[in-house]
Amino acid sequence: MEPFPKLETTRLLLNETTLADTDSVFALLSNPRVLTYYDIEQFQEIDQAASLINSDAGKYAKGLMLRWAVRQKESSKYIGGCGINRFEADRHTAVIGYEFCPSTWGKGFATESLQAVIEFCFSTHCPQHVNRIEAYTMTGNHASEAILGKLGFSREGLLRQHSFWKGSYHDLTLFSILRDEFNH
Repeated sequence: MEPFPKLETTRLLLNETTLADTDSVFALLSNPRVLTYYDIEQFQEIDQAASLINSDAGKYAKGLMLRWAVRQKESSKYIGGCGINRFEADRHTAVIGYEFCPSTWGKGFATESLQAVIEFCFSTHCPQHVNRIEAYTMTGNHASEAILGKLGFSREGLLRQHSFWKGSYHDLTLFSILRDEFNH
């Protein structure tokens, strides 16, 4: 297997999430503000973070996903995660997702890191050929919709009661960008 890819932007390093990040991942995913529009239950135990890190590593090893830890370049501080939640190889599609610490919201870190992920997806370095990148937002997640708009994604439509989590059905908006639409 190829070494885990590392990405770098002006302010950020994107690299592998390891068990050394367990406390940071737990802090992120136990924060109810972060999980407002997220399809997982709030973490209650630190072991949940370690299990997620191990699960993501296993899925990466099988070529199913590729998720990065996002770190501030100056301090190497973990500020969130982003990447390819799943490859849909038969459609040449990558479905992306992201989550960031509230202290970083509004500072452009999500946009900056996702720009690097998009470039990677459409490059020859991506482990699978990607022609289309999809992102789903829950109704009301205006900040995420704005990020996707800045990055050139098109809003394709509303998927009514598309998903079920936390005891409720949720409408999701589908966004996409195609390889031939992407401006490097």
